[in-house]
Parts: sequence; C-alpha cells; structure tokens
Amino acid sequence: MVVNAVSLIDQRRALGRPIAAWQAWVLEGTSFAAWLMLLPVVLMLAIRLAPRPLWQATLGHVVGCVAVSVAHTLLMAALRIVAFDISGLDYAPSETLTTRLLFEARKDVITYISILAVFLLARRLMAETGPLPIRPSAEAALIEVRDGSRMVMLRPDEIDWVNAAGNYIELHGDFGTELARRTMAGIEAELAHYGFVRVHRSRLVRRAAIASTETRQSGDFDITLRSGAVISGSRRFRQNIT
Repeated sequence: MVVNAVSLIDQRRALGRPIAAWQAWVLEGTSFAAWLMLLPVVLMLAIRLAPRPLWQATLGHVVGCVAVSVAHTLLMAALRIVAFDISGLDYAPSETLTTRLLFEARKDVITYISILAVFLLARRLMAETGPLPIRPSAEAALIEVRDGSRMVMLRPDEIDWVNAAGNYIELHGDFGTELARRTMAGIEAELAHYGFVRVHRSRLVRRAAIASTETRQSGDFDITLRSGAVISGSRRFRQNIT
C-alpha cells in the first residue's frame, strides 16, 4: 500500500497531473481496506475447496476470484465515495465501471492467488510439524512413591534429586528422603518431562533446583542445590546441565 501510494504520487507528478498526497493515500488505502474485509471470504473458500478434487477446486476458485474481484472493486469505490465526501469533494473516476472492473481484475487475480498460496503453504507446514506437544505441569502432576504398604504422592517440583540405592531409589527434597522400590530408568523416564536430567549413573537432578556447579580436575563436578545440598556428577553426563 505504501509503495503504491508513493508510486501514484510520482506518476501523476511526472504526467503533469499532480495529486494531493492524502488523495493518493485514500485511493490505495481503500483498496487495502476492501481486501481486509474480503480476506475471510477468500480463506473460507480455500478451506471449503481444499478437500475437493483438483478440477472442482480450480473451478471453484475461478468463480470465487471473479466474485471477490467484483466485490473488491465495488467496496473500494464505496469507501472512496465516503472518504471524498467527508473531505467535501466528489469522487468521479474518469473510466466506466466495466473498464474499472477489468483494470482491477488484473491485480485482483494476483492478490487472490497470493493469499491462496500463503494459506496452502501454511496448511502444509502445519500438517508436517503437527500440533505442539503439551508439556505436563509439574504442579498438576503427582509422582507415586511406594514402599511396601506405604504410599506417598509427590509433585515433581518438590523433588530436588534422586539417587539409586540398591534395588530402591531415594527421592530427596524439602520433605526429607523417601525410599521407593523403583528402577532409575523408570523414574528417569517419568521425570524427564519435568526438567530432570541424569548427572551420574546413579543420580538424577532437577535442573531448576541447581544453584551452581564446580568442575574438578578429573572432569567430574560437584552440584550445589538451592537447598544447600551438594551432590557429585560424572563427567560423562556433564553436557546434560550445560
């Protein structure tokens, strides 16, 4: 719209028929406004014709393009009449309505096809990527911790770190330590969605619970948690917290 308005001003000046800047902006702005009003119609046609056979979709878009072009020209003219009337001027185009329809049709076809192309491209990209995965909320989820007949339900964000203890695992946090008969692989898979990473063959830590890390000469490292606890990590898993 901006480029067209500036170009119109330059063209009219070069032809010796200068036009007021506000008139150029009105002429181009009304065309843009008319397209904005018709955009939902074009998108509705694109959605409805997408599942149809190619020949039906093509025919539908040809008819739709003609109808949209006519509607665009009429809407644009109506908006210009109103805008010029507010300014105390008469909008009196020199060409006939038929000539104007044919003139606008050449540009409208390109605009219609461009909108359709963007819609189809966006639709294809969305189909390829699929819906975004929904990350579970650490506050809403509960981890079941069983030790014999005793069962405790913990939120993932209550757990700071986990370590293996023989055939059991120990879960540590402000609640203290809870023992559960679980495997490290099993608890790792369950907690992976909540920011837990493996820092040692026998330890997991919640990234948000880490306050700082310090690397030793050997490449292994110490992790200081926000709770003040310090646990060690293996250099094999250093990349998990970098």
